[in-house]
Amino acid sequence: MAIYIINGGVGKHIAFTALIDKLAEKGEVQMMTAYPDVFRHHPKVKASYSHEEPGLYDRVPRDTDIVFREPYYSPFVFAKTHLLYEWAKLLGIEYEGELPQWHSCKKWYREAKEVIKKIPKKKFILVQFGGGQSPYDVNQPRVFIPQGQRRAYPLNMAQDFINQFTKAHPDIAVVNYSMVNEEYSHLGGCCVLNTAYWLYPELLKASMGFVGIDSSLQHMAAGVGVSGVVIWGATGPEQFGYPIHGNISNTTNHHMRPLCARFGDNKNADGSMWVDRDILSTAVPVDKLMEVTDAMLDMKLNKEETKGITEEDCDCDDDCGEDCKCKGA
Repeated sequence: MAIYIINGGVGKHIAFTALIDKLAEKGEVQMMTAYPDVFRHHPKVKASYSHEEPGLYDRVPRDTDIVFREPYYSPFVFAKTHLLYEWAKLLGIEYEGELPQWHSCKKWYREAKEVIKKIPKKKFILVQFGGGQSPYDVNQPRVFIPQGQRRAYPLNMAQDFINQFTKAHPDIAVVNYSMVNEEYSHLGGCCVLNTAYWLYPELLKASMGFVGIDSSLQHMAAGVGVSGVVIWGATGPEQFGYPIHGNISNTTNHHMRPLCARFGDNKNADGSMWVDRDILSTAVPVDKLMEVTDAMLDMKLNKEETKGITEEDCDCDDDCGEDCKCKGA
């Protein structure tokens, strides 16, 4: 038996689910993580534990194989290979382009249906323009500002996009996937649902798609097979992305590398000086983002890609009420 330990945010955990099927071929898979709900209903995960669960280490058999492999400390840092490719190599399996997997349950389905009722219009998209914080502690509220994170989309450009989008598509609501303590949660013209992260994959199924950055929303969408638009800045789709999405960046002609430097350099690739949080010169222009987003909407309307959510999608047979028998619960 092996217990796999993962560090990092929600997106990194969801990305890991792309590897579980092949890991299960090697033996029983259990998870120990800050985000146990990511794995709780996966059919090939025997148990999913919070690393803060009281008494956990007393219950784990002493002959358990504890597996921790950190892909950030691998050739991945040279930005030439995908995170999952290097992670799989460290774990002794092959990565062949598998997408993440998100597995749900009936309780989450019912909760998501109630949350959708709070969205002011029947049609909606989700947006995420900032990210990168650790789990939000309601007992220690703070304003989170992603300092130095060049993957964030500039706040003023995000607002400009929402303004243009709502004017061009008055029948489509904009749902802001943002924690309440983030500066991006105050964007005008959209609604912040302030709900659990594990309900957003269900919301994505019912949406017209999403527009986001390199953060957890794009991994969730890949996990439920919903395509969207991903804006790339300091990172690239060859590192963290998926071909299911429309991946766009403001690039040079040199190997499609973003204009901004990747590893904390104090200059942009074009020689200009870098100013923290000032990514106006390297961000995707708003008009280009609108163009790609409109193309996404046209495709979904023409192909009727929006799936909606049904109870049959639930992977867990338990009703997940007070007597839930879900693994690790």
